[in-house]
Amino acid sequence: MYMNIMRKFMLLLAFAGLSATAMAQDSQWFAQANFTWNAWYGVGEKSLVAPFHKFPGGGGDGHTGWGISLAGGRWMTSVIGLRTKLNLWQMGSKSEDGVKADKYWTLNEQVMFNISSLLLGHNPYRLWNCIPYIGAGLSRNMSAAHYTSDINFGILNTFRLTPKLAANFELGWNSYEGNGGIALKDRLQQITFEFGLTWCFGTSKAKKKAEAEAIESLSEGEIDALNAQLADLEAENEQLRKELEEAKKQK
Repeated sequence: MYMNIMRKFMLLLAFAGLSATAMAQDSQWFAQANFTWNAWYGVGEKSLVAPFHKFPGGGGDGHTGWGISLAGGRWMTSVIGLRTKLNLWQMGSKSEDGVKADKYWTLNEQVMFNISSLLLGHNPYRLWNCIPYIGAGLSRNMSAAHYTSDINFGILNTFRLTPKLAANFELGWNSYEGNGGIALKDRLQQITFEFGLTWCFGTSKAKKKAEAEAIESLSEGEIDALNAQLADLEAENEQLRKELEEAKKQK
């Protein structure tokens, strides 16, 4: 009797543990929304304190600006993910007529690498994940009606708030085609600082597989427990039969 109760209790604990692990797995899809601060500079300048440059094709001197970024993507594994990211900026600049603002956007496709999962293993309860990325895309200065290409890389840092929500801080670097060349010296540079939220949704194939295996394993465990109970009952019946036969012989 005591052994049967313990078996059921252990099965219940195993089911609870498997369910908690499955719920904590990283979701397959994610969406992000950030506020962005950005600054422009030229490669030939000695430091960022030198005059900033405006978006390629616009001409004149620029400064810094604020904007927003919207992104969505999918984690293919716990280490590698793909992200499509749209940045919308407004750059303030000085001219003879005073201060004006240029508006522009940048659309990039990026490959992301979760270094925390790569080095330390997948952990759905990890507070901080370090995620470098690299990508390329297309940009447009809407005020100057000018397109250009860009390459970019950066580091995304996510801080877990709930199983589905994380705060994020991102440091990025963009290089835009300047005078028609692809060499770094012919491109204009941009540094971005972003902060916002990441929302995870959906269920990954790995999670579905883990849940199916957990259910299958649990079902086999229950069957084994029932078989053990039947074996115990048969043994008890056999013992009672023998005792009855002995009692009849004694009479």
